[in-house]
Amino acid sequence: MNPLEIKIFLFKQGLSITTIAKELSSEYGATVDSLRTMLTEMFYHGRYNERLAGLVSKRYGISIKRPRHPRTVSEAVRQAA
Repeated sequence: MNPLEIKIFLFKQGLSITTIAKELSSEYGATVDSLRTMLTEMFYHGRYNERLAGLVSKRYGISIKRPRHPRTVSEAVRQAA
């Protein structure tokens, strides 16, 4: 999924990055703030975390592929439009 598709998916499911971070904090072993930052970076800025991507994919069905190079949200939205 690209950043725009992830944003739409979260909106339709009634989820937020904070909600996901709270639910995954005990399983991942990090604080909610740390996870929220990692999820934001992974979803929207292309900083891939293999373990976290696996958890998110298994639990929420959000497939995240390792990007060739990181990019900003504005670049991704501009390309998708």
